[in-house]
Amino acid sequence: MNILVIGQEDKQKEFVSSISNEKIEWTFSDGDSEEDFDDFEVIFDLNFDDDHENFATYAQLKNTIVFLSAAKQSISEAAFMFDVKVKSFIFGINALPVYLSDASIELSAYRAHEKEKAISIFEKLGKKIIWVEDRVGMFRPRCQYLFFNEITKCIEENVMHTAMDAPEWNDYFRQIDTYQITSIFETLMAIYEDTKDVKFLPSQLLKKKYLRNHQLVK
Repeated sequence: MNILVIGQEDKQKEFVSSISNEKIEWTFSDGDSEEDFDDFEVIFDLNFDDDHENFATYAQLKNTIVFLSAAKQSISEAAFMFDVKVKSFIFGINALPVYLSDASIELSAYRAHEKEKAISIFEKLGKKIIWVEDRVGMFRPRCQYLFFNEITKCIEENVMHTAMDAPEWNDYFRQIDTYQITSIFETLMAIYEDTKDVKFLPSQLLKKKYLRNHQLVK
């Protein structure tokens, strides 16, 4: 089975390192170079919800199984934006840090009756599937990131009379670093824009950490 994996190198490594099937022929792309998508049985675009410009191309790949990162943008939304007939088998995947290497992977189906196509692939990859609705945030990020948001709001509001650098909070900040502030902040913002539910609006503490992190990257 030949599989194309598109995405940042750290995402590619996290995903592929959790799979031990030696019969898979992997091809990797950063998404900037042109690929002949017709050469592959399966495509994973782990950057899709940050850059969805290839959706129309993916949609035209008849009989190709395509997995698109869909935590920050639903597949249905992309299909509506590009207004194309989907001839391929398209699924959303939670490609956010930590979740990508988990033994269980969250998937959504653009067409529910095609789930068997994804099941057959992930059986070969040795991973279990958690089926979720095609919605922004999917399942685990929506719950976990909301938890981080509430924790940081509690710190801001001094709900616990404990200093911000106290050991009680250190574990939470370590978890935020593990899950990566960029993914947390941008996914929460995407859920908020989709639902307009203020509980998903990132706390000022998360926003500050996100902005500082991006300033350091620049």
